[in-house]
Amino acid sequence: MQAQIRNLSMLVEKARRSPGCMVNVVRASPLLSAQEALHPEVQHVRNCPVDCASIYYNGVRRSGVYTVVPSMGAMPVEVFCDMDTEGGGWTVIQRRQDGSVSFDRTWKEYKEGFGDLHTEFWLGNEHIHELSVQGDYSLRINLEDWSGKRKHTLYENFSIDAETNRYRLHVTGFSGTVEDSFSWYHDKQSFSTPDTGNICAEISHGGWWYHQCFFANLNGVYHKGGRYSPRGKRPLGPDGIVWYAWKDSDYYSLRKKCTVNCERYFKMTFLYAVSTGTNPCVTFGENEVSDDIGNEVH
Repeated sequence: MQAQIRNLSMLVEKARRSPGCMVNVVRASPLLSAQEALHPEVQHVRNCPVDCASIYYNGVRRSGVYTVVPSMGAMPVEVFCDMDTEGGGWTVIQRRQDGSVSFDRTWKEYKEGFGDLHTEFWLGNEHIHELSVQGDYSLRINLEDWSGKRKHTLYENFSIDAETNRYRLHVTGFSGTVEDSFSWYHDKQSFSTPDTGNICAEISHGGWWYHQCFFANLNGVYHKGGRYSPRGKRPLGPDGIVWYAWKDSDYYSLRKKCTVNCERYFKMTFLYAVSTGTNPCVTFGENEVSDDIGNEVH
């Protein structure tokens, strides 16, 4: 409990130092939510950046970790902002780059997020939901294979539902430099993890919007080198990082993947992924923030 309070206090303080962000201190009352009541003096924030695109609009041009306050969630969250890709302002929701973080996680871990924002991570389904439903967002997925070849996809419309609908995926409007393996097969699917009883998630050792089972699987096992052999005496199926329209082998895993999200009328990507055998990365677009606001940049 004390750790939760300290983390909330730190995030609110970082939000307070963001450009144009106003923080009001309100005494706790029985009417406040359980999450708000964790803090004895609840901090309500207004006019704060809601994503990386709004940070970009404020004049920030340096990629790094910043604090945003989604308009639907009202609680601060740290995100990695990509200010370099296609003009900048992307909010990253996932990154895979070296296999240092296991994506074989529980429902709760995928809900809350895990990993390191500077290396490999999943931002968290609850944060992704709050970010993607506060406006019109598009999704970009960047892929890279083990020979250094790169591809990308862009989806004009992207959002996911709340947990009550199992974070159901909504993704349409495909374009890009590689054929679609995501929207045509995974749109309208609910999120699943290995501990929910979904056989596809169990086979793939990761959480995803599985159908029967996948043509794209960017949260699979990171197999170094690309092609790999099934593990175990009786493997149930492939479990690597897959974009089937590009690498049509069941046993080839991409090297890098990054997913980014952006407002449709600005420029945000939600999924930025590196193709089979590559590391995944997800970002939301926002502006560069100067060093004196208390956020970490690199």
